[in-house]
Amino acid sequence: MDMTQVGQLRQLAEAVAKDNFVELFDLTVRPQGKKLTVSVAIDKKSGKITVEECAAVSMELEKKLDELDLIGPSYLLEVSSPGMDRPLRHLEDCQRFSGRLAQFVFAEPVEGMITFRGRLGEVKDGSVEVVDGKRTLWVPFKAVKRSNLVVEI
Repeated sequence: MDMTQVGQLRQLAEAVAKDNFVELFDLTVRPQGKKLTVSVAIDKKSGKITVEECAAVSMELEKKLDELDLIGPSYLLEVSSPGMDRPLRHLEDCQRFSGRLAQFVFAEPVEGMITFRGRLGEVKDGSVEVVDGKRTLWVPFKAVKRSNLVVEI
């Protein structure tokens, strides 16, 4: 599958997600034997994704993929939510999950640290406040290599 087909697939998945009142969070395509596995993660700002929403997006997307014959008949489609340890890709994500525990890995050291874990606080001026017990660190989001929520049990 070439990049043009992946782009078309992404546009199709975005449209199907929007029709189902959710948003496309991620899409990956990988070979698995003679089949392609298409993994779609959907999300919504108003709460958690339900099994019914995943099923609805899956059925509609599968129908459209078969109609358009975009990737052929031999594929496996997986539709899910980003998960409890979801990546934080934007400052808006940090704001949305304020109060939750998060892990940050920096591209370059921030105050001498490569990683930092703490509770998400407020967001302002391109940075997010992260509080770990007594210590507060303002993390410039442009310095973040990757970040995700941490599952708390």
